[in-house]
Amino acid sequence: MRLHNTDLEMLTLIHAIQPSKKGHMFGVDLTADLKQRLAVAGDAALRFEFVDSNRVPCEFTASPVDVSNDTIWVLFPEVIYREQKREHFRIEVPLGTRFCFKKGAETCQMNVSDISMGGVLVTRRVTGRREQVLSVGDRLRDVEIVFPSHCLKVQEAEVVRQEERPPRTIHFGIQFKSLDLDERRVLKHILYDLQREFLARRAGTA
Repeated sequence: MRLHNTDLEMLTLIHAIQPSKKGHMFGVDLTADLKQRLAVAGDAALRFEFVDSNRVPCEFTASPVDVSNDTIWVLFPEVIYREQKREHFRIEVPLGTRFCFKKGAETCQMNVSDISMGGVLVTRRVTGRREQVLSVGDRLRDVEIVFPSHCLKVQEAEVVRQEERPPRTIHFGIQFKSLDLDERRVLKHILYDLQREFLARRAGTA
């Protein structure tokens, strides 16, 4: 844990969690040094750094909301920044999200598994006919990704990966090749909304 704009750095543990009117809070030790620094700090923001269960470094910043005895209480953050091995982080989408595109004169739809700023992973059930709707290298234009409460239009995308997995499904990795400024803005808004919903569910506040 680090105190913003100071050289204070300390190892700490979350030793309590409790609800409040503003949301769930966690408690960490309030040392004498931290208490003194907080009393004079103009910016009391605390930055927390930790490693998740997959040993990936994460961090978030939050401000203390209450101090009682030797504990400082901090609200769980809306967003946790996770160091990604990939260029773009992926996030799962709500059930019912569809990837819509045209193949010749036919309009096709596939289920979306996850999405990032770089592309989507879509899934198709293997039927008895085993028709090949997509192949690696296919270029798709004027694609729509339809969420329960949003719709994202993508000018151009390319199929870059194909993998068959049990039970009887084919996964296609599709990379966005052309996004204009409005499309990128909409996609960022969707991704951060999905991330906030995920964190709220994990914290038990949704």
